[in-house]
Amino acid sequence: MKGLVFTTFFGFCEARHGADMLEDVIESANLPHGGAYTSVGTYPFEEMVALITAAVQATGSTMPAMLEEFGAYCFASWVKKFPHLFDGKDLFDVLAGIDGFHETEVRKLYPDAELPSFVVVARDADCLVLHYASCKPLADLAVGVIRGAADYLGASVEIGYRQERDAVRFEIRRARNLLAA
Repeated sequence: MKGLVFTTFFGFCEARHGADMLEDVIESANLPHGGAYTSVGTYPFEEMVALITAAVQATGSTMPAMLEEFGAYCFASWVKKFPHLFDGKDLFDVLAGIDGFHETEVRKLYPDAELPSFVVVARDADCLVLHYASCKPLADLAVGVIRGAADYLGASVEIGYRQERDAVRFEIRRARNLLAA
């Protein structure tokens, strides 16, 4: 896993819970190198799991809630770096373009990154269906990214998902459908 994910997680922990809690999380995770990460380095996924688990224990949160909150924070960090890719855009266009974002912005900085894939399965004005495939079990983080995007873009949506064979199927419905149902 790229170090950028670790450094972003540290920023998330510190922003949400303070520097002291971040230090406690790093210490509790019992990392082999004391939590020193560079954004361009590559590190074992198990170390991220240890950090998230320690943060869950320190906050009394749940793993899905922590991952969702972190996913929303990740989206906000993308907006800070690349506002032109998101400002004034439609939520469905942004979500349908995540793979393109990965290829144009992330790959050029991290050519060896193991990136998740978001493939549009179906789309109409009120519903977007995506298949999310990743070598890491982070569907809850993807939910957070979707919620973060919806919040940032002012879109009221309902997000449903279920595990399928080799992917997670996300169904994102605009709120106007929810009121009509």
